[in-house]
Amino acid sequence: MYPNVDITQFTQSAKAVQKLLKEATAISTKIGNDPVFAKQLMEKAQQSKQEEVQKQLQSIGVESEMKISFNPNTIHITLSPKKGESPCCQLTFSLYWR
Repeated sequence: MYPNVDITQFTQSAKAVQKLLKEATAISTKIGNDPVFAKQLMEKAQQSKQEEVQKQLQSIGVESEMKISFNPNTIHITLSPKKGESPCCQLTFSLYWR
């Protein structure tokens, strides 16, 4: 027999990830629709300017915690609730440039 489930945390996580999805959409929309922005971002990443890449992405209006890594083929972005909020969820996505 299985114990009763408590969905409180589960539903809170689902609600919180909706904000992360909106921010991921804002990032992908900006990169997809603004070639100047995309070029600048790639150039900074190729030069390993981690802090500048972070600032450029945050300029879109991203408020969540953001961890970024990149290699010659891809940028990986992980969004989490900002500090002080419940660490309930995480959203990671990758964009390939080669």
